[in-house]
Amino acid sequence: MRSVFGYEKIKMEWFMEGGKAKTKLNWFLYEVALEYYAFILRNKALGGYRKTYSEEEIARFCAYYAKRMKKSVLEQLAGLTEATEIDDVYITDYYHENSAKVNSVLLQTACAAWDKLLSGCETCPTRCLSEKERYCELFDLYKE
Repeated sequence: MRSVFGYEKIKMEWFMEGGKAKTKLNWFLYEVALEYYAFILRNKALGGYRKTYSEEEIARFCAYYAKRMKKSVLEQLAGLTEATEIDDVYITDYYHENSAKVNSVLLQTACAAWDKLLSGCETCPTRCLSEKERYCELFDLYKE
């Protein structure tokens, strides 16, 4: 499920790195980035953040964040953790100059975006997580 927000800023190509680039897991991570971007743009508490960083910079951060989430997703799918962990380190490593308050709001926003995305996964026929290594035609379907 593609979000309207961020499609033009967050590039699919950023998630097609490596030998098995067009996997369902990579598509899922792309969707994580899109959802996070949309939530950041709508969060009133992040108005100052949006004034400090351009939409392009926010899009790159969201892609970075989504790619960092890959480890947590894979650990949960392998049964190593009970749930997918959304670690604040994914934010503070990128934005170490932000105040703790801004990074805390970014973390809360990430959690809300994650919950919203997963609620759609329950009925999505693509099954990005259960078939994570399989080829994902969506990369070709939505090619620019």
